[in-house]
Amino acid sequence: MTEEHTEKKNIKKNASEKDEKKDISETVQAQLDTTTAIKAGDFVSLDFVGILKSTDTVFDTTKEDVAKAHGFNTERATYKPLIIKIGEGQLLKALDDFLVGKKSGNYHLDLPAELAFGKKDAKLLRLISIGEFRKHEIAPQPGLEVELDGRRGIVRTVNGGRVIVDFNHPLSSQDISYDLTVNGVIADTAMKVEAVLGMFQLPFKSVKLENNVATIALATPIPAELTDTLKKEFIRLTGVADILFQ
Repeated sequence: MTEEHTEKKNIKKNASEKDEKKDISETVQAQLDTTTAIKAGDFVSLDFVGILKSTDTVFDTTKEDVAKAHGFNTERATYKPLIIKIGEGQLLKALDDFLVGKKSGNYHLDLPAELAFGKKDAKLLRLISIGEFRKHEIAPQPGLEVELDGRRGIVRTVNGGRVIVDFNHPLSSQDISYDLTVNGVIADTAMKVEAVLGMFQLPFKSVKLENNVATIALATPIPAELTDTLKKEFIRLTGVADILFQ
């Protein structure tokens, strides 16, 4: 049924770490274009509720009241509108495509598993020696989330010295739906720069824009070897002439 093989690789527990970032959601909300239809390349403010159709349960949301109503741990999470750039792969492709042409308002979208998180693939079940877990002081047990070379998986079974880890998406083979609220399109360039900072999870103090050059005061220095790469991405994504990091 499955294609199993043993891999000796670096395994570590998943850790959820949150950087403190400037909250721009209220500022963005006040500057949204709510009349223009969304097109590819636009920055969009979006709220959503993701629902598993088989059980009618919420699996993800940007809304704190919904999260609380469905028993999410709201103390360790921040709930606010999601800011994305259409066409950059930040959303499921089917959801990204659905948003094109929409204006500010409420929408509903049903997605079969094939257009959501895919069907389960037996090749993504891997057999790994329990010794690899012990090297990292991890006691594997069914349901434990782990990370293997940057890929997240879930321990399915532990049998003697062998552990089966499932690297399929946790929602694979699930039909889902989204209740969506399009808040509007972001037209302000400085807001776009701040949105990209959020996309890259870079904590910052301020963003100033002058002559289409963005000066970003970072809360935490970035490695010098990443500076050029980040500059190119900021310029590509926002259309500014240059980025200066401070």
